[in-house]
Amino acid sequence: MHKSPQLLGAGVHTAAPGKDYPSHAHTSWELVYYVRGRVTCPVGDTTYDATPGTVLLTPPNTWHAEQSRTGYANRFLQVDAAATYPWPRLCYDDGEHTLRRVFDALVRETDSELRKLLLAELDLRLRRAAATATTTAPATPAEQLVVQAERLFEERFAGGLRIAQVAEELGVSPSGLRAAFTRLRNTSPQGALQAVRLRHALAHIRNSTLPLEVVADLTGYYSVSHLSRHVKAATGSSPGALRSPEFRKSRP
Repeated sequence: MHKSPQLLGAGVHTAAPGKDYPSHAHTSWELVYYVRGRVTCPVGDTTYDATPGTVLLTPPNTWHAEQSRTGYANRFLQVDAAATYPWPRLCYDDGEHTLRRVFDALVRETDSELRKLLLAELDLRLRRAAATATTTAPATPAEQLVVQAERLFEERFAGGLRIAQVAEELGVSPSGLRAAFTRLRNTSPQGALQAVRLRHALAHIRNSTLPLEVVADLTGYYSVSHLSRHVKAATGSSPGALRSPEFRKSRP
């Protein structure tokens, strides 16, 4: 039976386009979650293409490197575990960004007991990933591109995200991103982003007493009129008409 993994260190790494990380090896496992960009990663005798949501797990004493294609950012963990520990070498995050949240928490957390609990959760999820579809990337480059863009939409819809910015982070042209969405989703990237904003806005409108100004600010709309225009176009009703009766009363 393997002993429980022990966290040795954690951090964040960012690199500009063309800024590679040279080949190196550790005496411990290195677990890396890629948050942004596109990276080519030689690991031992295998080369992987890492994009947002990719997790690479490199065993001890294995030479590996990162070749930056677009500029990138990752979260990394150094973990003491047996070289034969039953982790996959590669897996992908789910639509809820579960692995991203655990990596982020481990990087931020300073309490040793909480770190142990978080690492135990990550260990369980990675061992499950070794036997599930999360070790399989979307089948084609276009499908990977669309899934990565959709993850960015979900993560950053409230912050004035622009399609040109998403395309740059993913290493493609805006026209290339539009072509992939048109073929695979029958909509534009802008339409997909607006659908995410609208879904969150409608949830706030129907299930809260938040003023429309606040709803607009929380969901990436420029103003109440901008929000109202999109809500009316999608539902045929104004935001006020969509409020549940229990939320229509003004607050004391």
